[in-house]
Amino acid sequence: MSSDKDKMLSGQWYNPNADDLLNERTITRTRLQKHNLTIASDFAGRDAQIRQILGQAGENVHIEQPFWCDYGYNIEIGDNFYSNFGLTILDGAKVKIGNNVKIGPNCNIYTATHPKDIERRNQGLEQCLPVTIGDNVWIGGNVTILPGVSIGQNSIIGAGSVVVSNIPSNTTCVGVPAKSISSSYEDIWAIVYNVSRYLLDNPDKKLGTSLIQHRYSVGYGKATHVIDTMVENKIAKLDPKTRTYSLLIKNVDQIKVPDGVEIDPEIINAKERPESNDLAADAALAAIKNSQEEITTNWLQRRFKVNFDQAAAVIEDMDKRGMLAEHKDNKGPRRLKVKTEEELAELLKKTTK
Repeated sequence: MSSDKDKMLSGQWYNPNADDLLNERTITRTRLQKHNLTIASDFAGRDAQIRQILGQAGENVHIEQPFWCDYGYNIEIGDNFYSNFGLTILDGAKVKIGNNVKIGPNCNIYTATHPKDIERRNQGLEQCLPVTIGDNVWIGGNVTILPGVSIGQNSIIGAGSVVVSNIPSNTTCVGVPAKSISSSYEDIWAIVYNVSRYLLDNPDKKLGTSLIQHRYSVGYGKATHVIDTMVENKIAKLDPKTRTYSLLIKNVDQIKVPDGVEIDPEIINAKERPESNDLAADAALAAIKNSQEEITTNWLQRRFKVNFDQAAAVIEDMDKRGMLAEHKDNKGPRRLKVKTEEELAELLKKTTK
């Protein structure tokens, strides 16, 4: 007959108040209490205590005090890990954390769950499901991660989020429950690719946040992220004397996109924000050339790297200038009215601002 500890480790329903489990938790909490009360400047002592508690710890693991867990031996942490104050891990099941993971203050990682049925829940039963956090993940403050969740590599979880289901790699998620707001790496690398090509074609232009903000309609923070990515991946460098950036590559084929990051080919092949400043005309021409009958905000955003409001304004402008077919009952996507470049040219003669 399996012990409650065996059941816990195998994901079955078990009694968490079994004597052996109570004893193990008491030993771990005694060690944690000693760790949490150790003088902060005793880095070597704190490190030794943490390694006695955890099942596995890589190089350069730093956990701010206080830290709490149930058993410790179910926690495996990779290299270059940092967690801020107040991390709690309920590790009845395995909690595997990859390399280069950062966790903000007052975060909770739970593997324990209870029956939804009231009678079984009142019996004190518990089940534990493993949690996995991939490499290069950043978890903001006050995040709660629920049992059975996996967070893919390179992802970001915004502060205050509750993660209830698996998070794909290269994704930024926020909210309760946490939902994707962007595929962070795809967005960043698409701009990296396009701004590199633009600078190679226009050597008189200088790389900077203002250039990226203007051409790609992004905020200062995202523009900074793009430049940081280019420097980290040896696509660009900073001159410490002049505080200016310059490209290190000679062509875009030298850009090495990280494994697991897929950039939409349409973004790679698209022109950046057209210099003509007539997005309606450029959108109509691109649609004709690519047999794109439906004109949607999503297509415009991907094709021309504009935000939603700008894309909506483009559709309104195209409609006013007769580029779009009549919108029956205001339902469904708008469709292109002009079918050839010649038709578009004639229309633009009449409507160009």
